[in-house]
Order: sequence, then C-alpha cells, then structure tokens
Amino acid sequence: MIISKRKKVYRYILVAFFVLDIFFIGIIDWNRIQSSIPDRIWTYVGREERLTANPMIQYSKKAEKTVEALHINQKNLQTVVMLEGEGTYEVCAKLFGIFPIKEIQVRAMKPIQVAASGEPIGIYVETKGLLVLSTTSVEGQDGLIHEPATNIVKTGDYILKVEGTPVKTIQEFNQSVQKRKGEKIHLQIRREKQKLEVAISSVPAKDGTNKLGIWVREDTQGIGTMTYVTKEGKFGALGHGITDADTGTLMDLRGGELYKTKILDIIKGEKGLPGELEGYINMVAEECVGEIEKNTTLGIFGNLSEPSMKTKQYFEVGLRQEIKPGKAWIYSQIEGTAKKYEIQIEKVNATSTDNKGMIIRVTDKHLLFLTGGIVQGMSGSPIIQNDKLIGAVTHVFVDDPTKGYGIFIENMLEH
Repeated sequence: MIISKRKKVYRYILVAFFVLDIFFIGIIDWNRIQSSIPDRIWTYVGREERLTANPMIQYSKKAEKTVEALHINQKNLQTVVMLEGEGTYEVCAKLFGIFPIKEIQVRAMKPIQVAASGEPIGIYVETKGLLVLSTTSVEGQDGLIHEPATNIVKTGDYILKVEGTPVKTIQEFNQSVQKRKGEKIHLQIRREKQKLEVAISSVPAKDGTNKLGIWVREDTQGIGTMTYVTKEGKFGALGHGITDADTGTLMDLRGGELYKTKILDIIKGEKGLPGELEGYINMVAEECVGEIEKNTTLGIFGNLSEPSMKTKQYFEVGLRQEIKPGKAWIYSQIEGTAKKYEIQIEKVNATSTDNKGMIIRVTDKHLLFLTGGIVQGMSGSPIIQNDKLIGAVTHVFVDDPTKGYGIFIENMLEH
C-alpha cells in the first residue's frame, strides 16, 4: 500500500516536471519567435519585401485601419509586403493568425542617396553641466579625513547649478565653491533624466582651499570617422555615442564642433590591446568644419559648414534586408585619400536596433598591414556592399582586432 502511494507521488512529480518543461519550452519558443520579427522595416515605394518566413506566423493590416496603399500577399510560401505610397504603416504579426505577437512598423520612402565619407575628423564637445567622475576624500585643516560628497552625488551625475547659479566650466564651479568656505553648498544635479537638489558641507582643506570632494569634467576631444553627408550638408559619424572614458556615461552635450585632423601615426591593434589612430587637431576657427547637434548611442549628428567636405561620392542607402553575409568594403581615408578595403560580413542580426547589427572581419591584406584590423578612430567608417552604403564600423573585438561590429545605416539615419 505504501509502495503504491509512493508510485503515485512519483508519477505526480514526473507529470509536474513534464508540464513545467512544456511551459518553459513554450516561453523560450515564444521569445524566440518574437525576437525573430523586427519591430520596424524600411522599404522603398513599390518594392516587395519578404517578412519572416515562418509558416506559424501570419501577417495582416490592423483591423481598424483600411490602407489601400498597403498590400500583403503570399508568394512561394512566404509573406510579402508592398507599399504604393510613402509613409509609415502598421502590420500585425499573429501566431496561427489568432494570437497577436507584435505590431511591425513598415516605413516606405523613395530611394535615397547619401555621400559616403570615411574622413577622419577631430571632435570637440562640451557637456551640459559638469560630469561627475567620482567622489574623493579631503584632508581638512582640522587634521581629519572627510568625505563630504559620498552618497550624495554619484559617478555619471551632472552638476547644473551652484546656489542657483548655472555653471558651465570647472573654473566657474571652483570660484563658486571658494566663496563659501566651510558652508553647506546647494547643488542642482541631473541624474539620468531627473533633476535633484542636494546640499554638501564644504571642507576647509589643509592646502587652504575649500573643497567638496568631487572630481568633474567639462569637455572632451578625440578622433573619429565621418560616415555620411546628405545633400543638405547634414552628417552622421562614429556609429556610437561619445561616452566618458572613465565612467562610460553617454555625454550630454551643450555643444560641439568638428575639426580637420591630420593622422600622424597608426598604432596597430593586437590581441587584447586595441590600436588607435593618432592625429593632430588644430582647434582654431578656420579649421572648424561643422557643428555637433546630437550625441546618441547611434552616433553623433549635426551640420557641416565646410563646402569641400560635402562633395563626396554618393551611394544609394542599402536596407538591412538587402545585406548578405559575404564580401563587402570599408570606405576610409586613413591614408589621405578615399579607398575601399575588403572585409567579410560574417553575421547579420536583422532585428538589431542598436549599433551591433553586423559582425565584420577585415580581410584586406594592406589594411591588416597598416592597422592590424579595426582600431580606435575608425569608428564610423562606411561599409559598402553591392555599391550601396549599408552601415558603419562601430566597435572592435578586443581579443581579435580583425573583427568588430557594424551598425545598419538606416539606424543612423533614423537618429
């Protein structure tokens, strides 16, 4: 009798594990199906685009909308979408045509062309406020060690005001702090998207100055690569945002400029040690070629003021669904003139919305001789395939400098 009861218990446990396995497998498959469907698709007017080739998924127009310009058809066991007019339209993806999975935004436009640049550029940016790098201890005149800012401000915060007065430079910040020796000083800071009011008791330091125990930064500069220029003179560069080297924080910019730069040396990349372009930036007015308006995770964007930088070779924009693993080229001016260097596209993540949509590998022997692969400063170098501009180089693999990531050009154009 006891043995029979035990068998029943074991049977119930096995059934429970079986049900749990089915449940977790279902969740995994659901997530896999969702991740295989893009959130949005760019297409050109009149061009047929294939949607995800999964027989379990059916596509349709939104039930409450009748869009005559939008056509969804079945061709060769695959769903095809085609738009007769420009605009953004919504397509519903449903499992077995019943269970909603995702709404896809399909944007139709006329074929566009942008100029591929590949030109190294000097970048100078100023932050909106002062970026907090870290807090530190202060040795006071009383002989004690103080930590006035610890747990009040954090790495990545921005100091906007001191005692209600905006501060834009480290000099302004220091002058405001020195006026209030030993007093409690009120700061307005921005932490992510939230503005906060905090107060820190300043410390008369042993060296005679007044201190809050905060390390800050007001601006930064470096070398990158311009990706594209539109016929209106708007540019996109880098393919990733400008982040603080010490904190990794995406810098919130008050302003910024592009300058002509001269490459002086190339430090080759090695396994575990990324290389870089070393150059000279002459930050004088006559060398300024453009203004930076936006710093985003997908690159920096703005307007050019130098006419000579606008006359480049124009390419049609290649959409992500056109990109195929195989041969492609990096378009770069690291040797002074625009050249194409052969690469291989090893993997394409068609649903990517970030700056890692492709994995690429440098195969050009001359470029490998020059740089060892992808080096710092090459971020933003245009990627060309089938005579179309499809993306830009964004990151290098530290363990293998011949390989790196690339961003889809349409992601940059949607900034």
